[in-house]
Amino acid sequence: MEQLERIPQLVVLGITSGCIYAIVAIGFSIIYNSTQVINFAQGEFVMIGAMVAAVLVAKLGLAVAFPAAILAGCLTGAFVALCVLISHKRSSVISLIIITVGASIMFRGLAQLFWGEQAIPVAPFTGKVTPLGVEDRIFHIFGAVLRAQDIWVVGITILLVVGMHLFYKYTLAGQAMRACAMNSTGAKLVGISVRRMIVLSFILAAAMGAVAGVTVSPVFYARCNMGTALGLKGFCAAVMGGLGNFGGGVAAGIALGIIEALAGGLLSSDYGEAVAFIILLIILFVRPEGLLARRKAVA
Repeated sequence: MEQLERIPQLVVLGITSGCIYAIVAIGFSIIYNSTQVINFAQGEFVMIGAMVAAVLVAKLGLAVAFPAAILAGCLTGAFVALCVLISHKRSSVISLIIITVGASIMFRGLAQLFWGEQAIPVAPFTGKVTPLGVEDRIFHIFGAVLRAQDIWVVGITILLVVGMHLFYKYTLAGQAMRACAMNSTGAKLVGISVRRMIVLSFILAAAMGAVAGVTVSPVFYARCNMGTALGLKGFCAAVMGGLGNFGGGVAAGIALGIIEALAGGLLSSDYGEAVAFIILLIILFVRPEGLLARRKAVA
């Protein structure tokens, strides 16, 4: 009976982590659509955003730390994009993926060199000052404890998803990126610079990763190795939803977070860590294009 009473709390925790997985999954899909490359540095974009925010928020406040973290993420994304573009014409897709793996290892090493391996606590966005420090505001709903930062995570995820939809549908840059994703040769013929769209896709994915890092740092703390786990979980969500499918990645990320929280809370924390990769292996065997991937019309 006690385990059943824990389910609402576990669902809240699962939605919070699932939103972060969803944002990371969208980042994977943005770059995959433009280059057909799986960017394994996506998790490090989250880490860089979290670490920059953690260092700056205590000194300069959230209003300065948030845009600074996004700028750091964009610069990192542009660097990875240039590394991919330099080798784009003469290298296979596998080689380009290995470049992103190398970039991920490099960023993690540099972060450990500059910031160390200690987790850095970050104050909640709307916390209250107490004698013990800044504490998050707490709400109770359906028997679960809901922190104000959880609401921030969900709200920012919704804003990013809506913003991405509007960007791709109503802006010239977004439509150009969609054109490159559908047919890069045709896009070139109508005057679209595919190279610029590739750089833009990396910058956009890195910016989203940095926003996720800043938003989740008060929940999980900022650590130099946090990007590895978040990147792999986000990749699992992207594969579950179908690489390139933004809506599928969001739904899969939230579902993955809830399943992971329930498995870890009701069974064992070891199961919680392993469930994402077990699901990934099953999907790759049964439906490698993803559970929510759009079916292509066959003539």
